[in-house]
Amino acid sequence: MIFSGEYEHRIDSQGRIAIPVRFRAAFADGVVLARGYDACITAYPTSEWDRLSESLNSLQGTSADARRLFRVTFGGAYPTELDRQGRVLVPAGLRQYAGISEAVVTVGTGRYLEVWGAERWASEREALDEQAAEIAERTSRPAGGGQAN
Repeated sequence: MIFSGEYEHRIDSQGRIAIPVRFRAAFADGVVLARGYDACITAYPTSEWDRLSESLNSLQGTSADARRLFRVTFGGAYPTELDRQGRVLVPAGLRQYAGISEAVVTVGTGRYLEVWGAERWASEREALDEQAAEIAERTSRPAGGGQAN
């Protein structure tokens, strides 16, 4: 499944958010909530989390940067499941990290979802809108700084 779109929600008094209906089947085997690298929460289907874990675990543990990446990625990850209403309980530490209080935006990013506090997402969205062309050009270049054909 490709996760796409933006969906506005509210977090309930118990700290739960609803996963958009169209994506719930992808999380039937579970969901891993984790600290995103951009002050948001990531929501991975279990199979995608396993793929990410395998990729990261192939890094050399003797590298200080690899160890720090392991800590930030795995130390802030919480396997869980959707309830019968398609909601997921977001641990308080993740809510605090992402600045989530009430209004949230769930954003599809291809292989996983991101959950943002509404105010932080508005700022991020504004920056993306302003920089989209430059971002696309930078990421279309092959490694090593050469020009893409």
